[in-house]
Amino acid sequence: MNFFCFWINKNNEKELITPPLNGTILPGVTRLSILELGRVWKEFKVTESDFDMPTLIQALNEGRVIEMFGAGTAAIVSPINKLFYEGKEYIIPCKNNTAGDLANKIMETLLSIQYGEKPSPWSVVVD
Repeated sequence: MNFFCFWINKNNEKELITPPLNGTILPGVTRLSILELGRVWKEFKVTESDFDMPTLIQALNEGRVIEMFGAGTAAIVSPINKLFYEGKEYIIPCKNNTAGDLANKIMETLLSIQYGEKPSPWSVVVD
């Protein structure tokens, strides 16, 4: 499973960030699909970059985290609503402990493509 954070970065830009493929992160189809969708939508910056827990905790404390989610083949998109770090619990913005707007949009789009309801160069509908 891969990790994604949708936040307001230090340059005051909406950004979807995920760690780069550096040998620790698996290069999955779902991860790549999410990155490509974000880039096609052009609604926010999409970044593959190293970032650490202190940076994430600072963003949480400053109210800059919009939502976080995991993504992978089996789960597709799975919201993260709590984070435990160094003995402290951090609440991640979620709508009633369900996925946020971006995670929902990603999930709906990917499922629509998979079921052939939405045309995409990623799939071919077989009659």
